[in-house]
Amino acid sequence: MFGKIFKVLIAIFFIPVVISSTKAFLQGLRHLDFVNVNFLWLVGGFFVYPIFHIIFLKPMYIYAWGHEVVHVLAIWLCGGKVTSFQISHEGGTVAATKTNLFIRLSPYFVPIHAMLLFLLYWILSRFYNMSKFSNEFIFLIGFAISFHLIMTVEVMKRRQPDILRTGYLFSVLLIYVANISIAFLALSFISKDISFVAFAKKTFIYSKDIYSNIFSGLLT
Repeated sequence: MFGKIFKVLIAIFFIPVVISSTKAFLQGLRHLDFVNVNFLWLVGGFFVYPIFHIIFLKPMYIYAWGHEVVHVLAIWLCGGKVTSFQISHEGGTVAATKTNLFIRLSPYFVPIHAMLLFLLYWILSRFYNMSKFSNEFIFLIGFAISFHLIMTVEVMKRRQPDILRTGYLFSVLLIYVANISIAFLALSFISKDISFVAFAKKTFIYSKDIYSNIFSGLLT
């Protein structure tokens, strides 16, 4: 019981960061050139995936594969060992010798499929002139990011054990902040009008101001 209360308190304490990152994200979008060709291709891909998702299929196997691969990479980064790895059309599971917050939640905010597209493009560009396919590539990145976000929401509806163990409310808030941060980072790669560093600084400053105001109010 104490553990559940503690997790709720941590989640409540984290809310100023959620508010601040959202504010910084929306302010950053104001500086975007919305008729920028790269931005339009990215947005096009982002909004095509939901149509594909609703009309055709929900590619759970592809998502589950990426989800569990991120678990594996996180386990290795943290010095653990994978003892079992299973994937099906219903989902997947990974067992390991080690677990922590990063290992449990990283698949929900690391868009592995978009990252693999970046890697593929970079490898092909070493051997071929890929610039003529840049628009199509950006479209696929938008498609992959949308796929990641929508499928993440789909699996989170099932109240995943990873999320419940960390605390559902805190996990949802942390995943939200991580995802909008990564989305802003992706936008900063295709547009010189926005800066991820500026986004991070604003999030920190706004969060600090909210915490300061809260603590000042408690002391008066």
